[in-house]
Amino acid sequence: MATQFLEGKGSKMRIADSVGTAAATILVSALLSANCTSKAQNTNPPDWAAVANSGKVIVVRNTPYVAESVGSDWSIRRASAGAIDIVRFEVRAGDIWSEDRASGENKERSELDGYKRRFEYGSDVWGAYSFLIEPGADYQSDWTAISQMHGSKIRPFHLHFKLGRLVIYAEALGTRSQTSTLYNGTLSRNEWHHLVFHLREGVPDGQLEIWLDGKKAVDFSGMIGAPGNQAYWKYGIYRGYGPISTPLAIQFANMEVGTSELSSRVTAPLPVK
Repeated sequence: MATQFLEGKGSKMRIADSVGTAAATILVSALLSANCTSKAQNTNPPDWAAVANSGKVIVVRNTPYVAESVGSDWSIRRASAGAIDIVRFEVRAGDIWSEDRASGENKERSELDGYKRRFEYGSDVWGAYSFLIEPGADYQSDWTAISQMHGSKIRPFHLHFKLGRLVIYAEALGTRSQTSTLYNGTLSRNEWHHLVFHLREGVPDGQLEIWLDGKKAVDFSGMIGAPGNQAYWKYGIYRGYGPISTPLAIQFANMEVGTSELSSRVTAPLPVK
């Protein structure tokens, strides 16, 4: 994969995103069985609260994040109802984060960056969440990352939305660097999708498993990540190269990332309604 997805900043690396489409109402789901998507229903909008782009830590299910966006009211919004936690990201043409603008990078983003919580090389990292890409005009960009396991040396894996498809890439750095496409499948919009991942970085004996809507989409064993890498989670929209005229909006619900096993979420994802 092309190196344009990378950016360096101190010990942090940044990844590319996609822009968000605005919607006047939130789309929430009727929870179906875990091996299928959940069709969204139009309903009364919840009480959204804009997430300030102030550097203040935002905690989502025990993981601290920092907002990276242009800071508009639509950029990042959050709504909670009981045990359900939803974060909505949107990017419009010209939404360039201040640090990207300062470095002259023509990229547009709206993300939560979890670099404050890092995972040591070789540890088992699990994640589970649901996501919904809101309906809108046909969307195209050079690249659009929607969630990614970032790192101090390399991004072990990252998920992209491209031409109506979900594409999953893995990276490894041993005697040479390599990027592989592990999954490329159609992805419906206006439906909740449920994803679970398990990563263990290793060169040459790593592992990556990803389940999508109750079915295994990635079952990889081999070289992934890099020795000494400190991985951390990012999610939202990060895209290039701007300005991209088509807006894009994505909702993420019940984001869990850590070292506790989450295999039970494959068949029993947390409800989004």
